[in-house]
This record gives sequence, structure tokens and C-alpha cells, in this order.
Amino acid sequence: MPSINDVYNQLVTANGTLNQVHTDLIAEKNATDQVNTSIGQLDTDLKNGFQSTDSDLVTIAKIETEAVRLLFHLTQQADTIICVLEKISKNTCELLNQATTQTALQTRIRDDAAVVREITESSHPGAALERDRLAALRAQIEKCCPPEPTLPACSYQPCPRPEPIGEPQLPDTSTASNTSTA
Repeated sequence: MPSINDVYNQLVTANGTLNQVHTDLIAEKNATDQVNTSIGQLDTDLKNGFQSTDSDLVTIAKIETEAVRLLFHLTQQADTIICVLEKISKNTCELLNQATTQTALQTRIRDDAAVVREITESSHPGAALERDRLAALRAQIEKCCPPEPTLPACSYQPCPRPEPIGEPQLPDTSTASNTSTA
């Protein structure tokens, strides 16, 4: 049978073992608390990172929206430029054709008119004087009451053009970059 001393020694050993278990449990609890703190910090960092990423994506979407708006405006301007160039091209071609035809006709008319005038003045000198007198009277009348001006052959019709677009409405990226680095 064990003696009281043996029982006492066994109790001291059991108490020491319990103290060691208690110390180990406290160390384990401290390690678990550190892991929980690290997980909490990681969770906070992830939330901040996602918020920053979301904010940056919104900023990028706003910039892309403005870029699309500007591209649409440039497309409208390009359409206007093409329309104007087509009108210029068409008018230039028509003017060249008319100028070539008119030059030939005017040359013949000038030559024929000079011949007719010479014949008429030599055969009707009184009529030539009367023509000069009427021309002077006509000049005086036109000085007082000028004739209505003839309308030009071409009336320019401008192509439709888009309104000025103004400065793009880009988001303020200075605050977005500060939140992404935080």
C-alpha cells in the first residue's frame, strides 16, 4: 500500500502536469488570438482593397464613357467634313466644265461682235452716236436708281455639323489614387 508521502508526491506530480497543461493551453489561446487578429487584419485589408478596386473601376468606366462620347463627336465632325469635301469636289468639277465651255463661246462671241460692230458703225454712223447718247443716259439713270442685283449662280448650303462638345467630364483621379495606395 502506498504511503502518504507517495500519494503526496503523486499529487505534486499531477499538479505540475496540470500547471504545464494550463501553461500550454494559455500559450495555445495566445497563438489562436494572434491568428484571429491576423485574420481580422487580412479581412479588413481585403475589404479596403475591394473598395479601392471598385472605386478605381468606376473611375475607369467614367473615363471610358467620356472617351466614347468624344469619339462619337469626332465621327460627326468627320461626316461633316466629308459632306463639305464632296460639295467642293462636285462644284469644282462643274465649274471647270462650265469655264471650258464658256471660254470657247465667249471667244467666238467677242470675235463675231467686233465684226458686227464694225459693219454697223460704218453703215449707220448716226445710230452709233445715238447708241453712245443712250448709254450715257442709262448710266445716269442707274446712278440714281440702280437695277436689282442679279442673284448669284451658287447659294452655299453649309453641311450640318455637331455642336461643340466642350471639355470632357472626367472624374477626379487624385482621390482615387490616394485610396488605392492606402
